[in-house]
Amino acid sequence: MALSFLSPQANGQAIAVRNDVPRVGQKEVLMLRHAFIEKGEYQKWKQASRDGVWPWYEKLGSRVVGDWQVIYPQEGSQHPELDEALRLARYASYEHWQATRGSAARAGDTGGSVKLAGNGPDSRKSRESIALRGTVSKGSKGGIFLQGYMAETRPIYMPGTGESFEFSTDAVDDVIAVRHDVARPGEQILELRYWKIRKGSFEEFHVLTRDGTWPYLEKIGVRPVGQWRVAYLPTGTPVESPDFDEVYMLARYASYEHWQATQDPVRLGGNGPDFQMLQNTRQKLDALSQETSAQFLRGPMYASPPKYLPALDEKYRKVD
Repeated sequence: MALSFLSPQANGQAIAVRNDVPRVGQKEVLMLRHAFIEKGEYQKWKQASRDGVWPWYEKLGSRVVGDWQVIYPQEGSQHPELDEALRLARYASYEHWQATRGSAARAGDTGGSVKLAGNGPDSRKSRESIALRGTVSKGSKGGIFLQGYMAETRPIYMPGTGESFEFSTDAVDDVIAVRHDVARPGEQILELRYWKIRKGSFEEFHVLTRDGTWPYLEKIGVRPVGQWRVAYLPTGTPVESPDFDEVYMLARYASYEHWQATQDPVRLGGNGPDFQMLQNTRQKLDALSQETSAQFLRGPMYASPPKYLPALDEKYRKVD
């Protein structure tokens, strides 16, 4: 979210704004941006973002999904001397993302961030916070534009099968029914899973995931955040391949222990018809996939809490 600023602001000129009605019919984009941070300084980085940068950016109309520390519970980091973070933010369109960049020249006819939101103390606080982040920044792997679907928070009705069961010391795995203990507390993590999939198959891939895997996963406590295809837009890092599309999916787990338990999902959720649907869907997804990998992230969702930014006691007249 680096900013460059209009010369009137640099010269101390007050810039107030009014806004037009929202533009509709545009295609949402998300920016997934990586950061290397001085070792042990991730919390400083995140606090500067949360307290200074994000209130300004959300006033511009973006919505921050979260900023998470990358963790390595399965294998060591390739950069153990640094902290790593990933930030995910939503924009109404690529045009909107352009408009939140600092200068009018860079943003084109969309105007630049100061023309969207003025240059009051909130803008100054954002610049100061970006500078504070800069004191612990150690570079980046770049940014990735994504387009796709946020997961809905939805009720899911999965009727019981009406079967009866009894305790058995010699039960076999052709029938797996379960009861559950109380929820086990832990430190929330997120899995960011990546796929290379058959070119042009993202919509099919997403519908299969949404309708065929998410219901069972949600039943066993997983909370999908969304699934997106990499969009190869200007200033993004990835380069498009003619052979495959790239897909990311973000999902929340109560803890790493929870994630480990979901790798054998039938032990958490039983093997009823819903599990058979999960298995059948995964076979179809595998047929569309070339490879997959995962990263683990630590921290809560940001959830865009309400912010009160008082208006300054000033008056203006229109001059153009």
